[in-house]
Amino acid sequence: MFERRPTPVGDARGVQETAEQPSAAQSRVLEILLQFAQLQVLTAAQVSARTGIPSSAVYRHLSALIQTGLLAPANSRSQFSAGPATLQLAANFRQETTVASHISTKLQQLANETQELAAYLVVNGNQALCVEAAEGPQMLRCSYSAGLSQPLHRGASALSLLAHLTDAERAERISVLELDAADNESLRRDLDITAARGFALSQGAVDSGVWGVSFPIFNALGRLSGTLSTMAPSVRAIRNEKRLIAVTRAAALILNTAKKGLQ
Repeated sequence: MFERRPTPVGDARGVQETAEQPSAAQSRVLEILLQFAQLQVLTAAQVSARTGIPSSAVYRHLSALIQTGLLAPANSRSQFSAGPATLQLAANFRQETTVASHISTKLQQLANETQELAAYLVVNGNQALCVEAAEGPQMLRCSYSAGLSQPLHRGASALSLLAHLTDAERAERISVLELDAADNESLRRDLDITAARGFALSQGAVDSGVWGVSFPIFNALGRLSGTLSTMAPSVRAIRNEKRLIAVTRAAALILNTAKKGLQ
């Protein structure tokens, strides 16, 4: 519950601003920021006219945005522009766009080289989410296609992700899986094996008759970003397992090197 401060008699605008709920204030801040995505410089009066936000509230929000570095006073008097923090946001966006494009290209190259399904997955809550996949010439029926998720403890992709989270993150996700004692012990054993060899293998763990190998991908700070997987019918993979592992490892190494270079 918010305490309403005394407002001078006749200042209805002050009552409105004091009673403003946090969600409304946040919406106003975002609305103000979006104005600077459309125009390079603006005065407080122009922001107020474009958004309908009272001038006094605009000044208050502009002050807060300047303190965070998202906005800055412009060269011209009484004008404001995007601040230094937005430059870093833009740089991060360009970097992630470049990385995403690089992953897409590498997935297609991996699928072409292995003639099998290549996929890139990330942690999404307690799920392994497939964000992108590239089919080989021989289509494979399995649960991993773009936009689909699977539990974060079954299959090579899930094991690769779970094994390379921080200890605290891993413990948190395992705690909500509601596994019985035997399954919990089996999972921890699989995670120890995965962490020790640096990649995960599975056979029919998610889809019957489907083999998979998965290598973790890290960002420039060394934190888990996702995992690169190759999946194939077991009957084909068993004759070609060493090559599939080696080719997937090489592709993962390239992606990890690329991310380190995009600091």
